[in-house]
Amino acid sequence: MNNIIKEIANQSLQNQSISREDALLLMRREGDEIYDLFYWANQIRLRYFGHSVKTCSIVSAKQGQCTEDCRFCSQSVRYHTGIEEIPHIDTNKILDAAMCAEQAGSTALGIVTSGYGITHSRDLRGICAAIEKITKNTHVHPHGSFGVLTREAAESLTKSGLKRLNHNLETSERFFPKVCTTHTFHDRVNTIRCAKEAGLEICSGAIFGIGEGIEDRIDLAFTLKSLNVDVIPLNFLHPIPGTPLENNIPLTPMEALKIISVFRFILPDKEIKIAGGRQKNLRDLQSWMFYAGANSTMIGNYLTTTGRKVEDDFQMIKDLGLKF
Repeated sequence: MNNIIKEIANQSLQNQSISREDALLLMRREGDEIYDLFYWANQIRLRYFGHSVKTCSIVSAKQGQCTEDCRFCSQSVRYHTGIEEIPHIDTNKILDAAMCAEQAGSTALGIVTSGYGITHSRDLRGICAAIEKITKNTHVHPHGSFGVLTREAAESLTKSGLKRLNHNLETSERFFPKVCTTHTFHDRVNTIRCAKEAGLEICSGAIFGIGEGIEDRIDLAFTLKSLNVDVIPLNFLHPIPGTPLENNIPLTPMEALKIISVFRFILPDKEIKIAGGRQKNLRDLQSWMFYAGANSTMIGNYLTTTGRKVEDDFQMIKDLGLKF
């Protein structure tokens, strides 16, 4: 077993910060050393989370017609992807989705709207009303992803009962302008800070396989650590025809698992959630995401791509001897 990996792991097991240089060293492991990386990432997961894993679901409350130009996204009005466009759906349909998520076994439902942010007060009122209904009628925790937010909007969402805001940084500050030009990395960081000040938990992560380098992956992980976010969703590119990244080749399963492991080393006590693209990138090794350090996953369909059957994911979790 590689003693260097073991020494770095011991720092994470004691919740001590590892250095950027050590993180890069881990990300550069190849061959049989990758299995050492997985082993220690799993030990770190067990130290902080035991055998419990979390699951969540999402629903599109508004889909398509997004003004932004994120190069991986099927919802941008700038690209021709042929997705179904959905205007703001009514609060009862969002409540129905929450009830279905609860019945399926999810502990949380993420309400997602496309676009730069919530631009109309009526839309904000509708979302807040849906959150209030979920809180009143289910045991599901209402989470949300609404683009760039002001402090005032974040406070309104908190008062309605929103528990957690998802707002991914997507990639490193250095690489971000190559992914999106219609808003900045600072805009995203500012939304996270506004949400934290409003009392919301923060779910913020990344998408990999969009052309970034290993240093971008590491720098993003340390940015998330510095922002002290609560949950880190890791997405992997599922290339969508019509987007600028339609010809990108998905990551290999081992590369995706290595990313998960290194994030566990850097963020030992944080919830690491595997989300979009896991079917396309992990393929037959999806169950390995937990051995590689993840302790959470999204179940059901994503926004514009389909996921696995919920019962298959729960069977996978049971077969691994894990609890949800």
